[in-house]
Amino acid sequence: MEMIRRILCPTDFSTTASNAMRYAERLAMQVGADLYLVHAFDTPVEMTLAGQSQPLDVHHQTQLNQLLVDSPLANRVIRILHAGPAGEVACWLAQEHKCDLIVMGTHGRSGLTHLFFGSIAEYVLRNSRCPVLTIRDRPELEAPLQQPLVVPIKAPRFM
Repeated sequence: MEMIRRILCPTDFSTTASNAMRYAERLAMQVGADLYLVHAFDTPVEMTLAGQSQPLDVHHQTQLNQLLVDSPLANRVIRILHAGPAGEVACWLAQEHKCDLIVMGTHGRSGLTHLFFGSIAEYVLRNSRCPVLTIRDRPELEAPLQQPLVVPIKAPRFM
């Protein structure tokens, strides 16, 4: 088994992404890995290769630069902005930077909300070239899981 040297953590600056980032930070500190914080955005300043890393909304750069500045890991954090669909950007950047793991948050949507909004985490799970660890938000007072119930198999009718 290979060591984890580089962890990529996509962020959309949500609480879910923040929880995943904190998990990735702790993991990176424990294993001595670099942490790549990535934010994908829709509209670049210009439609050129150089514009792919410059968002039209300058607040994205400011928000990304403020993440983990007080962390003991601060000198091992690499911040990247890139235009494009979030799932594709995360998978491609993980490959380009030879990341050993992607740690990302997931909202855990299902049913119609999943159908209409899609799932970036699902895209990354299906297309990433490295392992993916998803961190799902859980309600504070969520009920514990119940023990699985084993039901006897019905006997065939001809018996």
